[in-house]
Amino acid sequence: MTSEDVEEQEVVLCIGDTTYLDYGKIKAKREGYGLTGNGGNGLILHSALAIAPEQGQVIGLLWQKLWNREPKAKPPQDETAEAKKQ
Repeated sequence: MTSEDVEEQEVVLCIGDTTYLDYGKIKAKREGYGLTGNGGNGLILHSALAIAPEQGQVIGLLWQKLWNREPKAKPPQDETAEAKKQ
C-alpha cells in the first residue's frame, strides 16, 4: 500500500496534477457534467503521486479526486445587463 511505502522513506516528493476529461463533443455525455477549464463539458481529476527522489522511483498514487463543477444558474430572462451591474 502506498501509505505504508511512504512511511518507510526519509524524503518523499508529492507531485500533483489536474486532468480535464472533456466530454463536450460526445452527444450522449452532455448532460450531468460540469464546465471544465476551457469551456468544455466534463469532469475534473486531481491526482497526487508519491516519488522517492533518491531512487527516482514512483512509490504510488497517494490521492485522487474526481469531480464536476455544478452548472451556473441561469439569470431570469427578464434581467437586463444594466440590472446585473447594480
